[in-house]
Amino acid sequence: MEKSNEPLIGPAVPYPLGYAEASVATQTVAAPLLAGASLTLLGVIVVDAGDFRWPGLTLLIVVTASIALIASMQIGADARQYLYNQETINAWYTDDQQRHSRALRRRTEHFIQWKVRNRRAVIVFNTGTMLLILAVSTALVPPHDDQAIWRWIAAGLALASAAVEAWWVYRLFHKTFEVSPEKPKSLDGGMS
Repeated sequence: MEKSNEPLIGPAVPYPLGYAEASVATQTVAAPLLAGASLTLLGVIVVDAGDFRWPGLTLLIVVTASIALIASMQIGADARQYLYNQETINAWYTDDQQRHSRALRRRTEHFIQWKVRNRRAVIVFNTGTMLLILAVSTALVPPHDDQAIWRWIAAGLALASAAVEAWWVYRLFHKTFEVSPEKPKSLDGGMS
């Protein structure tokens, strides 16, 4: 195998390397499951409002959590269009087209667009998760005194979890992008 003499172009490598796959799993598996759980909790609260101390507040938080989780799926899907690999390029463009395509020269811009949009999806997902945990904590607050101590403990644990998730969202929102090791690749993957 000879090294290509083609100029090195293309986006930086996602860092950490598995971040793109982790984001896809979050947006296509975890977010839909949590949105479904939110909507289920919503139904329980509507049907059995008398069993909750603050059914109105809990409903508001659950609805907000559902919206955020669904929005994270949509934002993530929008972001995904800007992340593609060499196999995708090879599937759609001939070698000659790859050398002359303006779209392929925009790969770095597309990669940056993916990072920006995907970060939004991650923040919205984590906000939805925090709100869902907060809704669970308000749902656990006992309406009456029977078994109150255990429900208060469970509500406190859920509230503590929501606080940890809020800290995580704050950290994600204020985190600067970590720079990946510079390793640009040629359009043919270094093979010719």
